[in-house]
Amino acid sequence: MDRRKFLQGLVGGCTLLTSGCTTELSSSNSTLEKSDVFKDYYYEGTKLFIVFRDDVDVQEAILFSRKDEYETVKNPPTNTNFTVIHPNKLDTYLSRRPPLRVKAKIENNWIEKSVWEPVHGATRNIEILQDGSIRFEVENLGNASLLMRFVGVYGDVPNPTIDPQSESFDTEASDLGPGIVGIEENRAEPSSRTDLVISPGETVPFETVFAPFEASNVNCDGTERNATIAIVHASGGIATYTFSFRLDGSQIESGNNPDELTTHRVCSVSKTI
Repeated sequence: MDRRKFLQGLVGGCTLLTSGCTTELSSSNSTLEKSDVFKDYYYEGTKLFIVFRDDVDVQEAILFSRKDEYETVKNPPTNTNFTVIHPNKLDTYLSRRPPLRVKAKIENNWIEKSVWEPVHGATRNIEILQDGSIRFEVENLGNASLLMRFVGVYGDVPNPTIDPQSESFDTEASDLGPGIVGIEENRAEPSSRTDLVISPGETVPFETVFAPFEASNVNCDGTERNATIAIVHASGGIATYTFSFRLDGSQIESGNNPDELTTHRVCSVSKTI
């Protein structure tokens, strides 16, 4: 299936990201069309790549929205790029509104093109670990790179986070970290949070840095319960996934290091759906 056509169908009614639908503006005072200047564009990691036509002399390219101007490149090459995601700041230019655009200067004319794309992460392969944390994968179903702003786990879990869909949730809170780290091939370099960036079509693994299934004072009676994992996109929007689980048997102590002063007490957890 054509990925871009699939997602355009999803956002036709503004259902994935409800306020990001735009139409491209035609350039004024120019006989050039967008297709005469822009050959293609795509997202990879923290970058947006713009591919210009070989036979067009672009003097200047600017990444902007109706609200801000982000970056200017003088005499850009045929394949040029802009940084659109700053993971260490948990910041992205790929917000829902105003939409992201690029304009190119040819002689005295400016040609504009919308480069907005929907962003949507889907949770896969949730595994509850012995210490009460969880391991899971996120697949980026969009055509733009996804920056993971926050992951919450709540519902009937013994140690829930805040519900990101509640009115009291504030994505701008200074003490709100992402709550996750990349693992395996998705480990970030020192002092970098590139593990939080997922390119289009990629599926990458994470673990929570908190333990929602830590059960210090919970009855391990085998009752079926529900949990919800929520992915907050830095660009706006939340994707949620609900699953069922049971806390069985007696509580057991566990820890990653026998010399640690703090250990976790958790029930034996089984994910049922």
